Amino acid sequence: MKAFLLSIVVLLVVSLGAGFLFHSQFETSAETAFSSGNVRIQ
Repeated sequence: MKAFLLSIVVLLVVSLGAGFLFHSQFETSAETAFSSGNVRIQ
């Protein structure tokens, strides 16, 4: 039981850490996300 709870805690810590590390890479503004070359969708 202790090992199961410890694995859940470790999983949460790793996922939160990865979320903070990769947050800036996946967050883009709508203008950047919906533009392609000289064409912009509005």
